[in-house]
Amino acid sequence: MLATAIIVFREVIEAALIVSIVMAACKGLAGRNFALLAVGLGTLGRDPGAHADDFQVRSPIVDYRELEFEHNGAVTFDKEDSDLNHNQSYTYTAGVGVTPFWFLEVEGKTEATPETTLRYSATTLENIFQLTPQGKYWADLGFFVEYSHAAQRDEPDTIEFGPIVQKEAPGFLNSSTLHTLNVFFEKELGHNRSDDTGFTYAWQSRLRLNPLFEPGVELYGNIDDIAAPGKFSEQQHRLGPMFAGLYNLAPYGKIKYEVGYLFGLTQATATGTVRWLLEYEIPF
Repeated sequence: MLATAIIVFREVIEAALIVSIVMAACKGLAGRNFALLAVGLGTLGRDPGAHADDFQVRSPIVDYRELEFEHNGAVTFDKEDSDLNHNQSYTYTAGVGVTPFWFLEVEGKTEATPETTLRYSATTLENIFQLTPQGKYWADLGFFVEYSHAAQRDEPDTIEFGPIVQKEAPGFLNSSTLHTLNVFFEKELGHNRSDDTGFTYAWQSRLRLNPLFEPGVELYGNIDDIAAPGKFSEQQHRLGPMFAGLYNLAPYGKIKYEVGYLFGLTQATATGTVRWLLEYEIPF
């Protein structure tokens, strides 16, 4: 466990240095926002990372000049002798709102299957670009781009990208509702890559009952190759309840959390999945 933690720390620090160089290089340049967008995409192409199949619904809203430290986890449950039982995935992330429209994260991922012990599997650079001002149009739009470098040399790297849509709407109990949709595509790169185009979606709707407690429901799906999706029973789809909250520590930032339980909807999906998120945010 200690060895895994050391590797995670090393990989995240290396990627963080690249983030610092990018920010320093862009400082003071004319057309800074455009330059940062271009450099963000270029950084993805140079720094590898591994695909993180985490259960997370991403928001299109960028918090400018804010640091975030985040942990995500997921554990599956199925029949005792099933390959779907007790798969684990944990990520450790540091992020920053570089501009009012660009958020950049560096992520380390560990995972384990029923047959293997926990191992470091990927280093990832994630970018979220906010495309519309919050609340100005019918929905808030963003775009997600991620480049992941596999820790194992015989595994391919991946790039994942797609739109993010979020809409706040009237609800009930004197509370509004928040609805978020992620639609992402994935391609493998490098050694032992396939030509498949992966497709994932994530949907979350929650009632903004209280900042400390917002109950909701979420839906996740995964198709290995959108060109040959196969039968519905061969795909992975999950649905279940969740709740989220925020505790304000002003002026020392805030803590966010999410917890959910997902029920498998197909034979190819684990019967149950527990997933959680813990995040600390602080402005600078």
